[in-house]
Amino acid sequence: MLQAAYSKNPKDVAAAFGLARKWADRYDTTKAEEKYKEVLALDPDGKAGSYTDPETQITAPCTEYARYSIAVAASRGSKPDMAPVKAFIAENPKSLLAKEAYKTRSNYYSRQPKVEAEKFFAEYTAAYPDDPEALVSWLRRIVRDKGPMDKGAELVARLRGLTHSDPIPSINQTVAQFYDLAGDKAKADEVYGRKFMDNRIETGAYNLVAYATYWADKKENLDSAVAMAETALKLQPGDDPSFLRSVAGVYLKAGEEAKALDVYGPSWLEKKTADKAHQDMVSYASFWIRQGKNLESALAAAQKAVELQPKAYFYWSVLSDVYAKIGNKAEAIKSAEKAVELAEGSPKPAMQRKLDALKGPAPEKK
Repeated sequence: MLQAAYSKNPKDVAAAFGLARKWADRYDTTKAEEKYKEVLALDPDGKAGSYTDPETQITAPCTEYARYSIAVAASRGSKPDMAPVKAFIAENPKSLLAKEAYKTRSNYYSRQPKVEAEKFFAEYTAAYPDDPEALVSWLRRIVRDKGPMDKGAELVARLRGLTHSDPIPSINQTVAQFYDLAGDKAKADEVYGRKFMDNRIETGAYNLVAYATYWADKKENLDSAVAMAETALKLQPGDDPSFLRSVAGVYLKAGEEAKALDVYGPSWLEKKTADKAHQDMVSYASFWIRQGKNLESALAAAQKAVELQPKAYFYWSVLSDVYAKIGNKAEAIKSAEKAVELAEGSPKPAMQRKLDALKGPAPEKK
């Protein structure tokens, strides 16, 4: 289709650019460059459309992207020429592609003599002082060169500040290597030791469950959702109730009730009953009430909770909910009455409304 459009109208910028991208994707740099140059000739001011890179998601005018691609192509091969890339940055300092061009130069200067490398990395980090990728690229070179240590310490401090709330493992690894170079084993362990990786594993497990929940809620991609929930369980095998409820919820939405019960069913409740974990029991009962399943176990959980905490009005309210769900209206009313009796302050009117709803409207007087 691209070739047909181009043959019909060789001045069609979109067709010429599309052919350039096709040849670039096939690693035919000669043919790609030929078409990119046609784009530059046809649309020197970059007004004929834009392109979004599928990998970086950067959108730029086709003409700008053509200039960038030609420059980057020159930087590759056995005799790389970095001058076109440097010129592209100078001519397009505000372009999002300028940062990508700097990355190309960074890769090149990571292997060049120390003096040249230092000069480049000083320029790179000055252009992007808050970009962790720019900072760590210089730090990697410092670790390789075993100095200068003062500049390395400065970069480490900036990197730790920028990535503190969302650590990036590859950056923490480089920071740890710098601490090893400095002889500070304790700091290396702090940034890239067991605690760091345990936290990453925990975060990864929760991210997998979030992914699984997203797809399970949509009733789509269920095989992957279940697989990721199972992977999360392997990464996080503890008994965190919130985590297990989320996993069980995924299984239920995927029609895997047996798996849900294995994860968050009677066996789990038995352990919590032995621990007298009444809050967990109530949360367990509430979860299964919402599902309308495993109600016998939910009832046992709510009964044990009120036994352990007989003055907790909310526990009685949950017990009332279980009885109502299984159709035992009389016991539901008794438990709701107890909840009203125990509730104080703002919760009391809500408990009363709940009781009134269970009893239904009073019979009309004749």
